[in-house]
Amino acid sequence: MENYKRIYLGLGAIIGIAFLCFLFIKSRDKVEVHFSPGGNIQNLIISRIDNAQKKIDVAMFAFTSKELAWALIRANNRGVKTRVILDGGFIEDEFSRHGFLHDRGVEVKVSLNHEPVPGVGKSYGKMHNKFAIIDGKTVITGSYNWTVSAEERNEENLLIFPCSSRLAKIYEKEFDKIWGNGVLLSEVRLKKTFPGFPVISASDIDSLKENAKKVVKVCGTVYSIYHSEGSNTYFLHFGPGGSFFTAVIFSTAAEKFLQLGFDPSSYRGKEVELLGRVIDHPKYGLEMILEDPSQIRLRKEKTRTKQDKDAA
Repeated sequence: MENYKRIYLGLGAIIGIAFLCFLFIKSRDKVEVHFSPGGNIQNLIISRIDNAQKKIDVAMFAFTSKELAWALIRANNRGVKTRVILDGGFIEDEFSRHGFLHDRGVEVKVSLNHEPVPGVGKSYGKMHNKFAIIDGKTVITGSYNWTVSAEERNEENLLIFPCSSRLAKIYEKEFDKIWGNGVLLSEVRLKKTFPGFPVISASDIDSLKENAKKVVKVCGTVYSIYHSEGSNTYFLHFGPGGSFFTAVIFSTAAEKFLQLGFDPSSYRGKEVELLGRVIDHPKYGLEMILEDPSQIRLRKEKTRTKQDKDAA
Protein backbone atom coordinates (compact mmCIF):
# COMPACT_ATOMS: atom_id res chain seq x y z
CA MET A 1 0.00 0.00 0.00
CA GLU A 2 2.82 2.35 0.89
CA ASN A 3 4.44 1.70 -2.47
CA TYR A 4 1.22 2.61 -4.28
CA LYS A 5 1.04 5.89 -2.37
CA ARG A 6 4.58 6.70 -3.45
CA ILE A 7 3.73 5.87 -7.06
CA TYR A 8 0.61 8.05 -6.97
CA LEU A 9 2.52 10.90 -5.36
CA GLY A 10 5.27 10.57 -7.90
CA LEU A 11 2.84 10.56 -10.80
CA GLY A 12 1.02 13.54 -9.31
CA ALA A 13 4.26 15.47 -9.00
CA ILE A 14 5.21 14.66 -12.58
CA ILE A 15 1.79 15.70 -13.88
CA GLY A 16 1.92 18.88 -11.80
CA ILE A 17 5.36 19.84 -13.09
CA ALA A 18 4.29 19.06 -16.67
CA PHE A 19 1.20 21.23 -16.22
CA LEU A 20 3.23 24.12 -14.83
CA CYS A 21 5.72 23.80 -17.69
CA PHE A 22 2.81 23.82 -20.12
CA LEU A 23 1.42 27.00 -18.57
CA PHE A 24 4.87 28.59 -18.51
CA ILE A 25 5.56 27.86 -22.16
CA LYS A 26 2.07 28.82 -23.28
CA SER A 27 1.98 32.15 -21.46
CA ARG A 28 5.59 33.29 -21.83
CA ASP A 29 7.03 31.68 -24.93
CA LYS A 30 4.18 31.77 -27.41
CA VAL A 31 5.53 32.50 -30.87
CA GLU A 32 3.97 33.59 -34.15
CA VAL A 33 5.71 32.43 -37.34
CA HIS A 34 5.37 34.39 -40.59
CA PHE A 35 6.92 34.30 -44.05
CA SER A 36 7.18 36.68 -46.98
CA PRO A 37 6.33 37.53 -49.66
CA GLY A 38 2.59 37.29 -49.23
CA GLY A 39 2.62 37.07 -45.43
CA ASN A 40 1.37 40.61 -44.69
CA ILE A 41 4.37 41.00 -42.38
CA GLN A 42 4.64 44.77 -42.66
CA ASN A 43 1.09 45.32 -41.42
CA LEU A 44 1.64 42.84 -38.56
CA ILE A 45 4.65 44.87 -37.39
CA ILE A 46 2.77 48.16 -37.80
CA SER A 47 -0.07 46.79 -35.66
CA ARG A 48 2.41 45.95 -32.87
CA ILE A 49 4.00 49.41 -33.11
CA ASP A 50 0.63 51.17 -33.09
CA ASN A 51 -0.28 49.34 -29.87
CA ALA A 52 2.98 50.18 -28.09
CA GLN A 53 2.52 52.05 -24.82
CA LYS A 54 5.95 52.94 -23.41
CA LYS A 55 9.02 51.99 -25.40
CA ILE A 56 10.22 50.71 -28.79
CA ASP A 57 13.82 49.77 -29.61
CA VAL A 58 14.74 48.76 -33.16
CA ALA A 59 18.07 47.38 -34.43
CA MET A 60 17.81 47.07 -38.20
CA PHE A 61 20.42 46.50 -40.87
CA ALA A 62 18.30 47.86 -43.75
CA PHE A 63 15.34 50.21 -43.26
CA THR A 64 13.61 51.61 -46.37
CA SER A 65 9.91 51.12 -45.60
CA LYS A 66 8.13 54.46 -45.36
CA GLU A 67 5.06 52.81 -43.80
CA LEU A 68 7.08 51.31 -40.94
CA ALA A 69 8.92 54.60 -40.51
CA TRP A 70 5.63 56.48 -40.17
CA ALA A 71 4.44 53.91 -37.60
CA LEU A 72 7.52 54.64 -35.45
CA ILE A 73 7.00 58.38 -35.88
CA ARG A 74 3.37 58.07 -34.76
CA ALA A 75 4.47 56.11 -31.70
CA ASN A 76 7.14 58.67 -30.86
CA ASN A 77 4.66 61.54 -31.30
CA ARG A 78 2.25 60.00 -28.78
CA GLY A 79 4.98 59.73 -26.14
CA VAL A 80 6.38 56.24 -26.73
CA LYS A 81 10.17 56.37 -26.28
CA THR A 82 11.46 55.26 -29.68
CA ARG A 83 15.07 54.45 -30.57
CA VAL A 84 16.46 53.09 -33.84
CA ILE A 85 20.02 51.99 -34.58
CA LEU A 86 21.06 51.26 -38.16
CA ASP A 87 24.12 49.92 -39.94
CA GLY A 88 26.61 52.65 -40.84
CA GLY A 89 27.14 51.25 -44.31
CA PHE A 90 23.52 50.87 -45.33
CA ILE A 91 22.59 54.48 -44.51
CA GLU A 92 24.49 55.41 -47.67
CA ASP A 93 21.63 53.79 -49.58
CA GLU A 94 19.47 56.48 -51.16
CA PHE A 95 16.25 54.88 -49.86
CA SER A 96 17.38 54.51 -46.24
CA ARG A 97 14.88 56.09 -43.83
CA HIS A 98 17.44 57.25 -41.23
CA GLY A 99 17.05 60.93 -42.10
CA PHE A 100 13.28 60.64 -42.48
CA LEU A 101 13.01 59.26 -38.94
CA HIS A 102 15.52 61.65 -37.39
CA ASP A 103 13.96 64.71 -39.01
CA ARG A 104 10.61 63.80 -37.45
CA GLY A 105 11.87 63.38 -33.91
CA VAL A 106 12.85 59.70 -33.62
CA GLU A 107 16.21 59.16 -31.89
CA VAL A 108 18.51 57.53 -34.45
CA LYS A 109 22.01 56.15 -34.02
CA VAL A 110 24.43 54.64 -36.51
CA SER A 111 26.56 51.58 -35.76
CA LEU A 112 30.12 52.28 -36.89
CA ASN A 113 32.43 50.72 -34.28
CA HIS A 114 32.91 47.11 -35.33
CA GLU A 115 36.08 45.20 -34.57
CA PRO A 116 38.49 44.47 -37.46
CA VAL A 117 38.28 40.92 -38.81
CA PRO A 118 41.27 38.95 -37.37
CA GLY A 119 44.04 38.41 -39.89
CA VAL A 120 42.37 40.61 -42.48
CA GLY A 121 43.21 44.04 -41.15
CA LYS A 122 40.92 47.06 -41.36
CA SER A 123 37.88 45.23 -42.66
CA TYR A 124 34.77 45.96 -40.64
CA GLY A 125 31.66 43.89 -40.16
CA LYS A 126 28.07 45.02 -40.29
CA MET A 127 25.35 45.71 -37.77
CA HIS A 128 23.32 42.92 -39.36
CA ASN A 129 20.59 42.53 -36.72
CA LYS A 130 16.89 42.69 -37.59
CA PHE A 131 14.93 42.88 -34.36
CA ALA A 132 12.64 45.09 -32.31
CA ILE A 133 11.59 45.06 -28.65
CA ILE A 134 8.28 46.62 -27.65
CA ASP A 135 7.28 47.55 -24.09
CA GLY A 136 9.83 45.17 -22.59
CA LYS A 137 7.80 42.07 -23.47
CA THR A 138 7.31 41.71 -27.24
CA VAL A 139 10.20 40.61 -29.46
CA ILE A 140 10.10 40.77 -33.26
CA THR A 141 13.03 39.09 -35.03
CA GLY A 142 14.04 37.03 -38.05
CA SER A 143 15.64 37.52 -41.46
CA TYR A 144 13.12 40.22 -42.42
CA ASN A 145 14.69 43.68 -42.93
CA TRP A 146 12.23 46.57 -42.76
CA THR A 147 12.37 47.10 -46.52
CA VAL A 148 10.08 47.00 -49.52
CA SER A 149 12.15 44.14 -50.95
CA ALA A 150 11.67 42.01 -47.82
CA GLU A 151 7.93 42.60 -47.92
CA GLU A 152 7.29 42.13 -51.64
CA ARG A 153 10.12 40.13 -53.22
CA ASN A 154 12.51 38.32 -50.88
CA GLU A 155 11.95 34.95 -49.21
CA GLU A 156 12.03 35.99 -45.54
CA ASN A 157 10.92 34.76 -42.13
CA LEU A 158 9.69 36.64 -39.07
CA LEU A 159 9.08 35.47 -35.50
CA ILE A 160 6.92 37.46 -33.08
CA PHE A 161 7.07 36.62 -29.36
CA PRO A 162 4.09 38.68 -28.13
CA CYS A 163 4.56 38.11 -24.40
CA SER A 164 8.01 37.03 -23.30
CA SER A 165 9.64 39.47 -20.91
CA ARG A 166 12.39 36.90 -20.30
CA LEU A 167 13.36 36.91 -23.98
CA ALA A 168 12.85 40.67 -24.24
CA LYS A 169 15.44 41.24 -21.50
CA ILE A 170 18.02 39.24 -23.45
CA TYR A 171 17.38 41.24 -26.61
CA GLU A 172 17.28 44.53 -24.68
CA LYS A 173 20.72 43.79 -23.22
CA GLU A 174 22.11 43.27 -26.73
CA PHE A 175 20.38 46.39 -28.00
CA ASP A 176 21.81 48.51 -25.19
CA LYS A 177 25.31 47.24 -26.02
CA ILE A 178 24.97 48.18 -29.70
CA TRP A 179 23.27 51.48 -28.84
CA GLY A 180 26.05 52.38 -26.42
CA ASN A 181 28.64 51.92 -29.16
CA GLY A 182 26.58 53.79 -31.75
CA VAL A 183 26.97 57.38 -32.92
CA LEU A 184 24.07 59.83 -33.03
CA LEU A 185 23.11 60.58 -36.60
CA SER A 186 23.62 64.31 -35.98
CA GLU A 187 27.23 63.60 -34.95
CA VAL A 188 28.04 61.44 -37.96
CA ARG A 189 28.31 64.52 -40.14
CA LEU A 190 30.58 66.25 -37.62
CA LYS A 191 33.00 63.34 -37.37
CA LYS A 192 33.53 63.09 -41.13
CA THR A 193 32.68 59.43 -41.11
CA PHE A 194 32.57 59.57 -44.88
CA PRO A 195 35.89 61.24 -45.82
CA GLY A 196 36.61 63.40 -48.83
CA PHE A 197 33.40 65.42 -49.14
CA PRO A 198 33.26 67.30 -52.46
CA VAL A 199 32.91 71.07 -51.96
CA ILE A 200 30.41 72.55 -54.41
CA SER A 201 29.16 76.08 -54.96
CA ALA A 202 25.41 76.47 -54.51
CA SER A 203 25.32 78.18 -57.91
CA ASP A 204 27.06 75.26 -59.68
CA ILE A 205 23.87 73.49 -60.72
CA ASP A 206 25.58 70.99 -63.03
CA SER A 207 27.97 69.78 -60.29
CA LEU A 208 25.12 69.53 -57.79
CA LYS A 209 23.16 67.37 -60.23
CA GLU A 210 26.21 65.17 -60.82
CA ASN A 211 26.53 64.66 -57.05
CA ALA A 212 22.86 63.94 -56.38
CA LYS A 213 22.37 61.27 -53.68
CA LYS A 214 25.89 61.92 -52.34
CA VAL A 215 27.01 63.62 -49.12
CA VAL A 216 28.74 66.89 -50.04
CA LYS A 217 29.57 70.35 -48.73
CA VAL A 218 27.65 73.17 -50.42
CA CYS A 219 28.86 76.75 -50.10
CA GLY A 220 26.94 79.87 -51.00
CA THR A 221 24.97 82.92 -49.90
CA VAL A 222 21.37 82.52 -48.74
CA TYR A 223 19.40 84.66 -51.20
CA SER A 224 16.05 84.49 -49.41
CA ILE A 225 14.15 82.51 -46.78
CA TYR A 226 10.53 81.40 -46.91
CA HIS A 227 8.81 80.19 -43.74
CA SER A 228 5.64 78.12 -44.12
CA GLU A 229 3.69 78.87 -40.94
CA GLY A 230 1.26 76.03 -41.56
CA SER A 231 3.94 73.33 -41.57
CA ASN A 232 6.60 75.36 -39.68
CA THR A 233 9.08 74.57 -42.45
CA TYR A 234 11.92 76.87 -43.54
CA PHE A 235 13.19 77.05 -47.13
CA LEU A 236 16.62 78.64 -47.55
CA HIS A 237 16.88 79.64 -51.23
CA PHE A 238 20.27 80.17 -52.83
CA GLY A 239 18.88 82.00 -55.85
CA PRO A 240 15.84 83.98 -57.04
CA GLY A 241 14.01 81.11 -58.76
CA GLY A 242 12.92 77.50 -58.41
CA SER A 243 15.84 76.27 -60.52
CA PHE A 244 18.31 77.23 -57.78
CA PHE A 245 19.49 75.12 -54.85
CA THR A 246 17.38 75.12 -51.65
CA ALA A 247 18.05 73.94 -48.10
CA VAL A 248 14.96 72.70 -46.23
CA ILE A 249 14.42 72.66 -42.46
CA PHE A 250 11.28 70.72 -41.52
CA SER A 251 9.20 71.36 -38.41
CA THR A 252 10.88 69.00 -35.93
CA ALA A 253 14.34 70.13 -37.00
CA ALA A 254 13.22 73.79 -36.87
CA GLU A 255 12.23 73.32 -33.23
CA LYS A 256 15.66 71.87 -32.50
CA PHE A 257 17.36 74.82 -34.25
CA LEU A 258 15.39 77.30 -32.13
CA GLN A 259 15.94 75.38 -28.88
CA LEU A 260 19.70 75.48 -29.48
CA GLY A 261 19.64 79.20 -30.26
CA PHE A 262 19.80 79.01 -34.06
CA ASP A 263 17.04 81.00 -35.74
CA PRO A 264 16.71 79.69 -39.32
CA SER A 265 15.57 83.14 -40.45
CA SER A 266 18.88 84.64 -39.34
CA TYR A 267 20.76 83.01 -42.24
CA ARG A 268 19.22 85.37 -44.80
CA GLY A 269 21.99 87.14 -46.72
CA LYS A 270 24.72 85.14 -44.95
CA GLU A 271 27.45 83.13 -46.61
CA VAL A 272 27.15 79.59 -45.28
CA GLU A 273 28.51 76.08 -45.69
CA LEU A 274 26.17 73.11 -45.62
CA LEU A 275 26.92 69.43 -45.14
CA GLY A 276 24.47 66.75 -46.23
CA ARG A 277 23.04 64.69 -49.05
CA VAL A 278 22.06 66.43 -52.29
CA ILE A 279 18.56 65.58 -53.50
CA ASP A 280 17.51 66.13 -57.11
CA HIS A 281 13.77 66.07 -56.57
CA PRO A 282 11.68 65.63 -59.75
CA LYS A 283 9.17 68.21 -58.50
CA TYR A 284 11.08 70.54 -56.17
CA GLY A 285 14.51 70.51 -57.80
CA LEU A 286 17.90 70.51 -56.08
CA GLU A 287 17.72 70.58 -52.30
CA MET A 288 19.28 69.40 -49.07
CA ILE A 289 17.40 68.48 -45.88
CA LEU A 290 18.93 70.04 -42.76
CA GLU A 291 18.13 67.81 -39.80
CA ASP A 292 20.48 69.40 -37.26
CA PRO A 293 22.23 72.77 -36.70
CA SER A 294 25.57 70.96 -37.07
CA GLN A 295 24.88 70.75 -40.81
CA ILE A 296 25.10 74.50 -41.37
CA ARG A 297 27.70 77.04 -40.34
CA LEU A 298 28.62 80.58 -41.23
CA ARG A 299 31.69 80.88 -43.40
CA LYS A 300 34.47 83.00 -41.91
CA GLU A 301 34.40 86.54 -43.19
CA LYS A 302 37.31 88.94 -43.15
CA THR A 303 36.61 91.73 -40.71
CA ARG A 304 37.94 95.21 -41.41
CA THR A 305 39.53 97.28 -38.68
CA LYS A 306 38.54 100.89 -37.99
CA GLN A 307 41.79 101.96 -39.67
CA ASP A 308 40.83 100.00 -42.80
CA LYS A 309 37.41 101.69 -42.88
CA ASP A 310 38.90 105.14 -42.48
CA ALA A 311 41.33 104.47 -45.32
CA ALA A 312 38.57 103.26 -47.64
